[in-house]
Amino acid sequence: MSGSGSSFTLSESSATDTVWLQSESQQLLRYRVSFTALALLIALSPIWLCWSIFAVYSMGSEFFRNFMQVQCLIYILPIFFYAALITVGCLALKVCSDTRLAINSKSIRLPWQFLFDAKFCLERPWQSLESVNFQVDHAIFVGVPQSLREQKSIRQKHPDKIVLGFNDGASIALVFKGLSSAHLKDFILAMQTFAPQVIFKPSLAEVNLNFGSYAPAQSLHASFTQLWEEELDNRFGSTIFVPLEAGQILVREGGLSLKIQGQLSFGGLSAVYLVSREILNEAANSGKPQKLFVLKEAVLPVNSDDALKQKALAMFERESRLLSALNHPRIAKVIDFFVANGRNYILLEHIEGVDLRRFVKENGKQDAAVAIRWLTETASILQYLHGQNPPIIHRDVTPDNLVLARDGRLTLIDFGAANALVGTATGTLVGKQSYIAPEQFRGKANFSSDIYSLGATIFFALTACDPEPLRTLHPAEITEIPPALDQLIAHCTEQEQEMRIGSLEQLLERAKECGAS
Repeated sequence: MSGSGSSFTLSESSATDTVWLQSESQQLLRYRVSFTALALLIALSPIWLCWSIFAVYSMGSEFFRNFMQVQCLIYILPIFFYAALITVGCLALKVCSDTRLAINSKSIRLPWQFLFDAKFCLERPWQSLESVNFQVDHAIFVGVPQSLREQKSIRQKHPDKIVLGFNDGASIALVFKGLSSAHLKDFILAMQTFAPQVIFKPSLAEVNLNFGSYAPAQSLHASFTQLWEEELDNRFGSTIFVPLEAGQILVREGGLSLKIQGQLSFGGLSAVYLVSREILNEAANSGKPQKLFVLKEAVLPVNSDDALKQKALAMFERESRLLSALNHPRIAKVIDFFVANGRNYILLEHIEGVDLRRFVKENGKQDAAVAIRWLTETASILQYLHGQNPPIIHRDVTPDNLVLARDGRLTLIDFGAANALVGTATGTLVGKQSYIAPEQFRGKANFSSDIYSLGATIFFALTACDPEPLRTLHPAEITEIPPALDQLIAHCTEQEQEMRIGSLEQLLERAKECGAS
């Protein structure tokens, strides 16, 4: 967490980075190694499907026509043969076309191609997973003495398989190239989170996963790809973080008790929960519904440097105190901050409504008039933050952190202080890369960085698509909007700060002109 000049800055990330990890949600990962078998089956379908159906129909007709006669017996074996050929072909088509690797907080569901390896049990609970072995391509060992194969330098070669070992003896080998880089990242994070009993061989710190080698690098800026890979390496090598479960009671020193009602989101080493105050006996007797709050949680990795830990804790407390002093009707209030059971917490006001990401996903692209109104409302909130003493640079303006409240107006709900705590302690850059300005990636966020993030957020509202990272955005390429609004979003997301809109005042003036045109 770094600032510009004397300004005070907030986290790069949102704990909603991995929303699918909520307890009841499911993420469908695509696993596909080769299209050869599927293509061959389709190419041969005139034989095993069309001709077989014709043969079964023809011989079946003859069989029933000559039923109870001796000559009808010659048709029985061919009918069974062609029927079996159709059945086997359809089953093979099912196996080859199934690419679903489904994961949630309870279980993993494997594609049909692993039916035999999985001992006919494709859906398996995380508790049954015992080991994860990273296997290296044996081709690299050609000509290498046996003694050298055990050295750490050899173990750190890029693995090409993940072998999952289950407690019933089933062994599933997943090839790296079968998963995209994003899905590989999600899969490993899920194993870390939901199967803490798993033993990784070698450990994640020892193996070089090199996610970037499987990423569509042609669509990413080189510097962004490098930063993204560094973030993954740091996160996966740091610690195992298990979120709290619904129903757990969190007791703060001094008597405040909070009951976890459910997990809202999870990302890396932090989580967000919906909680209620638990006042023993009094709450049970009152009969009144419990008031709800939002609780942000962060855990410092055990292998972090002590000096960095102390710095992170000090900045966490300082940021929390500053945020507690904010008083704006469209900013969720920070009610309390504390440490319990070695974890760090911020208690926030709960705003009833729906975040912009969910609203846009459910309702589709927004009209230009709506987008301009949202742009104006958010810019006014940022004006308040930038006008504080010291000024506050938010650095986490995304659709996930803006809630459309019941009165129809936007409220800023997340400051990312908990994630800033982890980021400072680990030196890790975590966040929604699509909404982060180039200078923010370099650790030099300033007021202009918030303008960039706001422009990217309005791009999402107009197109219902996350913007491409580190690119000047033109929503008119995707949807039909007034040219003036397209130029405004482009000027907000210019890669060079000198070319970007210089202030929120200027942005509001331009937005007013767009609304009038």
